[in-house]
Amino acid sequence: MTSLFFDANALVYWVYPGSPFHEEMSTLLRRIVSDKGRIYVLSSSLNEIYYALHTHFMPESDARASLCDIADVFDLVDLTGAFVLQALESNESDYEDGTVRVAAEALQVDAIITYDMKAFHSSFIPKMTAREALEQGKSE
Repeated sequence: MTSLFFDANALVYWVYPGSPFHEEMSTLLRRIVSDKGRIYVLSSSLNEIYYALHTHFMPESDARASLCDIADVFDLVDLTGAFVLQALESNESDYEDGTVRVAAEALQVDAIITYDMKAFHSSFIPKMTAREALEQGKSE
């Protein structure tokens, strides 16, 4: 896989070392970066990530530092007016999932990395967890 779009929940698992998926997220990111792949996150997802980190897992300064780590590693995709309208018209049950889906489809990435089992079922972009992406990478 050469290009992946990351949902906010996957990135919370990456930047929070106590998460059950931290290691598989870290392994996937190391692999994609070493293979010179592209990794994307919606810039507006940083709001959700910050809120989750600061509210549940770490002090404000650490949450802010985690956002800096994400911004250093990922290509940030801006939420455009067209993306907003497409997300509102999509059949995703969650607006934020709709924005991720629209952006991922516009970029035609290889997969959306997420741990949200309810999202992205109607997208032509496959969704998978980091573990699934790592397993698929072994078979390619």
